[in-house]
Amino acid sequence: MASAYVLGIDLGTSGARALVVDRAGAIVAGAFAALPPPAVVEGGGREQDANLWWEAAASAVRAALARLAAAGGEPRDVGAACVDATSGTIVPVDVACVPVRAGLMYNDARAVAEAARLNAAARAIGEGEGANASYASAKILWLREHDPATARATRFLHQTDFVNARLAGATRAADVATDESSALKTGYDIAACRWAGSLAAAGLDVGQLPPVVRSGATLGVIDAGFARDTGLPPDCRVVAGMTDGTAAAVASGASAIGEANTTIGTTLVWKLVAARPVVDPEGRLYCHRHPGGAFLPGGAGNAGGEGIAFQVAPADSAPGATLDRLASELAAGPPSGLLAYPLPRPGERFPFVDPAFAGFADPRARTVGERYRAALEGLACIERWGFEVAAGLGAPVDGRVWTTGVGARHAAWMQLRADFLGRPVCRAAHPESGFGAALVAAMNLWHDGDWTLTSRMVGVDLACRPDPGRRAQCDEQYHAFRAACAARRTPGSNR
Repeated sequence: MASAYVLGIDLGTSGARALVVDRAGAIVAGAFAALPPPAVVEGGGREQDANLWWEAAASAVRAALARLAAAGGEPRDVGAACVDATSGTIVPVDVACVPVRAGLMYNDARAVAEAARLNAAARAIGEGEGANASYASAKILWLREHDPATARATRFLHQTDFVNARLAGATRAADVATDESSALKTGYDIAACRWAGSLAAAGLDVGQLPPVVRSGATLGVIDAGFARDTGLPPDCRVVAGMTDGTAAAVASGASAIGEANTTIGTTLVWKLVAARPVVDPEGRLYCHRHPGGAFLPGGAGNAGGEGIAFQVAPADSAPGATLDRLASELAAGPPSGLLAYPLPRPGERFPFVDPAFAGFADPRARTVGERYRAALEGLACIERWGFEVAAGLGAPVDGRVWTTGVGARHAAWMQLRADFLGRPVCRAAHPESGFGAALVAAMNLWHDGDWTLTSRMVGVDLACRPDPGRRAQCDEQYHAFRAACAARRTPGSNR
């Protein structure tokens, strides 16, 4: 019998989620396995035992397949599995692919000096800079200089690589490959298809980095023992995945040139679909590759849900519930004219870089509801600003905006954003990272790498079109917002 299902595995901070997806794009089974919080280490460190990543992923897969069987499906009909995981998370392993210490998480902040060294090396040889402490390359340098245990490492694996190694039963680190998306923050040049020259110049041994393949490539087949445990077929493919942010963009529905995905969660993240790489000399944008072959220039800001909660309900013991209630009460209507920049603390990184920039609220907003609407409208202005920055760098931004995260939960919020952006804002049926990973597995298994066929598995749940009657007012408020930001910017910070 031909394979009926693919498996998407999403590994995040709080746990692992496994989704079983059929040929029509329906989720037929799923399960979640929790992870303990990463250890907080002095100096801004965030560490986690890499073995826990595999245990959570394996547990979620077992539970999802058990639910598939309980619903009448067959685990042996799963033909391919694909993993996505956090960006910039790294673990050093020995020759047998065993961790020599805990992994450094994506938000480990200790490698500031090492990031500066990488940027200096990039400037010296004419490569674009932009590394920061979140980059895996900076973390590797930090480990080499601060932890003697790392001397036993023969490879540095990304979070996706480590889980894939266990899925495929790899017993030699030399046999483990990575994908272009996970490798981006380790210094991989996706246009030239090589590791950046600045890595070696900064003192990083690229021989300790895994070989790189495209997202969607076959890495191997499932480990025989895990197949027996779970009921997966012995020829189930393990497919190269991507970072969780890229997987969410893939799941969002954005795939045509000029379309975009914005994820509004704790912060705001942009990803656009372009035919060519987009380079930002100021390092605000970075560029992933879409598994269908296009490029995904994007940026991440600090404004978002956390900033909204800070402005609207700073003393609330359960701000999430308060914001959900306010969102459910939000009514469609013209822009309020109120100006707010919802930051939880000073500092912005996109659409501009200003470490000292402080968010602001409009003193004219007297009620909680008014403060909430002002914060939403401010976030919509920031979203539009980010698209304008990308357009100024050559990215096409004339298509639909596909949205994920909390900003996609409520129709009135989506309509507000459509009005300010002047573009349709759409929500996919399954806008989650694990579904994006499953789509990549489907591209490999059923569609011979043709993303145009795979994209048909993405269903549209809601589409909001801009109201032309509000265009002039939205434009006026946006320009007033930009002026208010300019008046508060730190002299000398970029535009």
